[in-house]
Amino acid sequence: MATSQLKRLVALVCMFVAMGLACAQAAPLDTPPFYKIEYKGKVSYLLGSIHVGKANFYPMPEQIESLFDSAESLVVEADAASADIATLIRKYGVGQAPIDIETQAVLDSYCQRRARECAALSGYAPWLQSMQLGMARFEALGYSAVYGVEQVLISKNRGRPVLELESTEFQFQLMASFDDKTQWSMVKEAIEGPDEDMHGLISSWRTGDELHLAELMEGQMSDGDNKELLEKILWKRNIDMAARIRELMLDPDTPQPMFIAVGAGHVVGDRSMVLEMQKYGAETTNCWQKQCN
Repeated sequence: MATSQLKRLVALVCMFVAMGLACAQAAPLDTPPFYKIEYKGKVSYLLGSIHVGKANFYPMPEQIESLFDSAESLVVEADAASADIATLIRKYGVGQAPIDIETQAVLDSYCQRRARECAALSGYAPWLQSMQLGMARFEALGYSAVYGVEQVLISKNRGRPVLELESTEFQFQLMASFDDKTQWSMVKEAIEGPDEDMHGLISSWRTGDELHLAELMEGQMSDGDNKELLEKILWKRNIDMAARIRELMLDPDTPQPMFIAVGAGHVVGDRSMVLEMQKYGAETTNCWQKQCN
């Protein structure tokens, strides 16, 4: 499988908590992307997350756990628990789409040993099939959405406000907006990604290898056919979510400090949310380079 294809698979899986779509031990020693943001007298903490995981990801490092415990509100990309998922699937996730010969061959080969799984997916839009196939791939490797970072944080939030940067419907609508060719390419890539590379990319999150995580996203820029996908899923959302963070930080009704968890791909790289915040005068601190409090 081409490197750009694998990157797109993992990027898609790790972008959307709403889809329910992520190994080592000693979670307290992990150093995932984690930043303090200071903006016009307000303070927030930004954690780059993944949306699938294992039980031994927790507890997270003491610095993260402590700042989460002291926060007054939790902010996530989208809170799927507050959405009517069945209605959204009917609205954005069903329907047949023409499939190219190459992808059909890959899908037929995959389904020879998984007839029941494929039959259950056949009525859904290709983008949603790709998400479910990606989830199945991660589950086969021992990861689960139950241990995704946002899921765990929400489960231990103690009744504090949970605020959204987007919405689950926005995320469904975004994925459904891609043409048939792009959606079927997602399916093909979800099937073909090598297991060892998927393990390696998640390890990069745990070790805080921001260069590798950024390369995961930025490498797609060299794939001309994928530019729209990258622009819409990553760059445009970085701008919009950073603007929403600034809005929440300045809103007198927002319980602060906020603890913000978004997909790690949004937090790293040369067009990240962190740099987007800096453009508007925010001070950002990498909490692994300087202790945050």
